[in-house]
Amino acid sequence: MIHGKLIITLATCCFFMFSGAQQTAITYALNGRDTAASNNPFAKFIGEWTLKGDSWTQNWGNGTETIKIPGHHTVSAQINTDNSLLSIIDGPEPNGHIFWSYNPNTKEVRHLSSFGAIRAGIGQGTLNENGDLSLKIVFEGEPEDTYRIYNYTWLTIDAYHMRSMQYTKDGSPTGLFYEGTFVRLEKDVDTEVKPQIEAILKILDNNEIAVEEQLKVYSENVVHMAPGSAVQIGKEALGKYLTEQRQYGTADMKHEIIELEEYEDIIIMRGQVSGTYYPKNGTPPVAFRTKNLFVFETTTGGITIQKVIYNNSPLE
Repeated sequence: MIHGKLIITLATCCFFMFSGAQQTAITYALNGRDTAASNNPFAKFIGEWTLKGDSWTQNWGNGTETIKIPGHHTVSAQINTDNSLLSIIDGPEPNGHIFWSYNPNTKEVRHLSSFGAIRAGIGQGTLNENGDLSLKIVFEGEPEDTYRIYNYTWLTIDAYHMRSMQYTKDGSPTGLFYEGTFVRLEKDVDTEVKPQIEAILKILDNNEIAVEEQLKVYSENVVHMAPGSAVQIGKEALGKYLTEQRQYGTADMKHEIIELEEYEDIIIMRGQVSGTYYPKNGTPPVAFRTKNLFVFETTTGGITIQKVIYNNSPLE
């Protein structure tokens, strides 16, 4: 969204940095809760957005004009409930933020926003089954007894149109409006996702940290399949398995990424592990290599391992 005389209002964005100009990350505790964006009524808006073709159309009293606003950047994500969306908008001034809250009982959406020095907005509206949103919002800095109707209409899963029209107290349009189409920015797997995956793999390689710490990189419903072992389902079962394995020996090993593919909130990794196993019973060390397939899931709490399959592979 965009706000102000030349930059007006976008209403979808987040609080943690993906790419672009966002610099500050906000963290919070999920207390073991596994969030799922699909349960959020604002799920379609979650992600990064920019103006299609940098194009923006408006009328602030001097007739309709279409201008270019390069560098618009919006990031959107739910916070720690399934019924919220926090949006941070940066790029050309004035920057700002928007918060939406959905009441599942009344089916009503509440809106709070702040842009620039004084442009504070408050309002409410409704959301339909397609994810289209309609809001009635009153802004500080606009004429008294006027309000705006915002319509967010989905064109595709990766594009939506936003239009804001101003009305007088009796519901008559003033002729002032602004609108634009927003398109989703694709995340760069190599620069954004890969470093996070590499950090997770380093934790798996570290025999010095506690099993409890290693378990933090796994999803609650993790499925873990290791060669010659039963399938471990869930963190509790995996924790017992990892603790038992440490009783027999330790491994000096390294996980490596061969290939990464991302599909919305799922990341597929093809990789390998090579290293040496040191039994505690005094028998000679054993060199090993496995090939593996990881499935990671992305939630507002970060990236975690959802499923992993290891197999034995000949030493090269």
